[in-house]
Amino acid sequence: MATSQAPVCQSCAMPMIKPVDFGTRADGAKHDEYCTHCMQKGEFTAPDSTIQDMADFNSNFMVKEFNMPEDQAKAAAMDGLVGLKRWQ
Repeated sequence: MATSQAPVCQSCAMPMIKPVDFGTRADGAKHDEYCTHCMQKGEFTAPDSTIQDMADFNSNFMVKEFNMPEDQAKAAAMDGLVGLKRWQ
């Protein structure tokens, strides 16, 4: 039996598990592709962010929260973002 995985934000790669994790569309409906930190009311919360900005943010989080070595965190962060819809 296959297990279903939580969708991940197509901007920051955050798993979206609970209803509050999901961003919103312009009409206030839940957005299935972007998290609440990245998308509000159909607009990116940081529209001028680059993939490098997001990778820096994510790697800093991994270092702080998971005590991951900085070089490993930077590589993992960029690897996790490259295939996401926002960065295509």
